[in-house]
Amino acid sequence: MKAIDQYAYHSPLRKFDPLQKSLFCFLILFTCLIAHSLFVFISVTILMGCLTIFKGRTSFRLYCTLLSIPLTFLILSLLTLLFDFSTDNTIFLWSIHIFYAYMGITITSINTCIFLFFKVLASISCLYFLCLSTPINDILRVFEKWHCPTLLIELMALIYRFIFVLIDIASTMYTAQVARLGYQGFRIGLRSFGILLSSLLVRTLKMNHALYTALECRGYTGSLQTLHEDYYQSFSYLYFFLIEGILIILIVIESILF
Repeated sequence: MKAIDQYAYHSPLRKFDPLQKSLFCFLILFTCLIAHSLFVFISVTILMGCLTIFKGRTSFRLYCTLLSIPLTFLILSLLTLLFDFSTDNTIFLWSIHIFYAYMGITITSINTCIFLFFKVLASISCLYFLCLSTPINDILRVFEKWHCPTLLIELMALIYRFIFVLIDIASTMYTAQVARLGYQGFRIGLRSFGILLSSLLVRTLKMNHALYTALECRGYTGSLQTLHEDYYQSFSYLYFFLIEGILIILIVIESILF
């Protein structure tokens, strides 16, 4: 989380209008959600990855690390779709017999998993482009311009800030346990980890209460007022139509060829 926040504040793309970046990101994301083209998914993944790494100056290693987090859950989810059940053994490429049916892998299940994998990968790359080039304050400012409910925006801001409080407390407690040899061996490490989780909730609640009290002492009335830049660089909307046109052409080409 800290790395994402740091790269967002230091990204060269930060100087561009966050409203335009959000529209660009959500337009490409919407195209990925409604499209059924592997050409589009792969193209979007490469495009957003190149923009994030080369234009946004994001570390390639960090980008791959960030992608590995949701992809781990994605692969585990796809495993449930990879295997199918049927009483007809001829439809499987590989199968095992279980009671009165067969469980195995079919061409359809493989194609479905490949399709969903690249579709989710393209969608994640769109969101990472926005997160790694736009600080949270600018994103919340975009939501304000879109007239989102004030309560929702304030909750998003407070929850985002309290995530860093949780990380800092957990890191401090973990460092203290390591300094006291709390993870020497599996049993000791498991016990230390349990103590960490049980103490983390109590200390986090106390810290959040202290932070909320500090906000009230500074005149907090349910709305966080933050400073925003008055000037952002803008780019031509022609790029929107150009990229979207290319994606539509790819969809048409794939529908004709396949």
